[in-house]
Amino acid sequence: MPYGAVYVFIAAAILRLPRVVVRWEEWALHYSAYNLPTLEALMAGSYTAALTTWTGLHPPLYSILHSSVSLIWSAPIAWTALSAALSLGAVGLMLRAEPKTILPGFLLATDPVQLHYAAEVNNYPLGVFMLAYAWWAHRRNREGHLIVAVALGAWTHVLVGSIAAGLALWRPNRVRILSAAFIIVLPLLIGLVLVGTDPGSRKQPGLLLEASITDAIDRFGIGWIVCLPILLLGIPRAKAAATLWGAGIAMWFALVLIGFAAPHQFPYATFVGVPAALLIAAATQRVHGLTVIVALIAIIRGSWALAEDVGAIRHIWQDQQSERGIDHVWSISLPGDAIVLVRGPGAPDDDKRTYSPTLWRLRPWEQWTPIFTTERPDTVGQPRLLRGRRIYTFNHPIEAISQIPGEHVFTVLYRGAEQNPAAIPDHPAQGDWQTAGPDLWRGPTTADSGEDAARAAEATDGSQPDRPTVE
Repeated sequence: MPYGAVYVFIAAAILRLPRVVVRWEEWALHYSAYNLPTLEALMAGSYTAALTTWTGLHPPLYSILHSSVSLIWSAPIAWTALSAALSLGAVGLMLRAEPKTILPGFLLATDPVQLHYAAEVNNYPLGVFMLAYAWWAHRRNREGHLIVAVALGAWTHVLVGSIAAGLALWRPNRVRILSAAFIIVLPLLIGLVLVGTDPGSRKQPGLLLEASITDAIDRFGIGWIVCLPILLLGIPRAKAAATLWGAGIAMWFALVLIGFAAPHQFPYATFVGVPAALLIAAATQRVHGLTVIVALIAIIRGSWALAEDVGAIRHIWQDQQSERGIDHVWSISLPGDAIVLVRGPGAPDDDKRTYSPTLWRLRPWEQWTPIFTTERPDTVGQPRLLRGRRIYTFNHPIEAISQIPGEHVFTVLYRGAEQNPAAIPDHPAQGDWQTAGPDLWRGPTTADSGEDAARAAEATDGSQPDRPTVE
């Protein structure tokens, strides 16, 4: 690999590493909980169930990958690092696919949308990886790899598979490629029909274009507005990439218009990032002098993203020096107790600029063993076992907070929730609210917290269980 490509790859890694740290926050647990049915199926040896279990509107591949990692190391840092590694791998594939220029890889490495979602516990970095893989296969004339990329792209996300299939249309053996990929995709069709015909899948709000554009500028800056006319100049020189970009944009808006996708969310923009980088790079070959402008934009936006993440990490570190509610509760709780964390509603889940100094007090490199219940995880606080304590997380007051099992239950209000403790349903085994730093907490009315703690600690040592932990 040329030195320039090595430098781009290193820069991409430097930009993604802070995301692994910053994105350990409450939504990481919430999104991980969506994959629990697949994890439970794998733990039970029900591999057919794992292969046919969709996660909401998403096909099973990411859930299988995420759950497989959790079986090896059920630590949140492994989830965010997995996504960051996939995002970095996409940059590497772009550099390999275009050995004569580092610009497409550099643009993908610094793309603020890619960085926004780079460490999410979700399938979007995997989808970008699959599209970069498809482009590499196309450019290197690896027909077998392109078949795999199209098929696995569909197993990752329907939109990814559709965009990759568009690339296959540019190949002489397009019928053979698509036919072979379709055979691999066949097991998905039943799930796709069920999701597509379910009225509950089409409940997203309508499109407010001005609000969406304003939101995009707020999150990602104006670099994409500057790059858009440059991108359009590249269409005549990179028709295959133009096909992918146009198809991706059209399908994205179609999903928004029919209610499958929310207009205030931008994860699908990650998928069009691959062809967009190729088109912008093609435009620089057509118009002299654009290379410097594009490279400058990439450097500025990458530096801006890095500065924001470094600032967030600094704030997380500084916050660790002060006492918070979780510090006090952890110090007086014992294995066998339950700790309920309730944060204020804050920004929507799609805004990946949020971070959690509170949750960073619970180390993400330790085992967070899932506790399986008969209820949908997000309705009961997606419980996890950490050093023998049951951890529940909520982002708004719901009745389930008052129904946490056990006599020794602690609740902590933070990041806005402490401003309205009256909204939190009372738990029958808890006393009054008390302060710890800026937070509120309350604990059990009995004084013998951790009763039978030795037995509980012995039974729940935090290691990965042979069978699902059941509550």
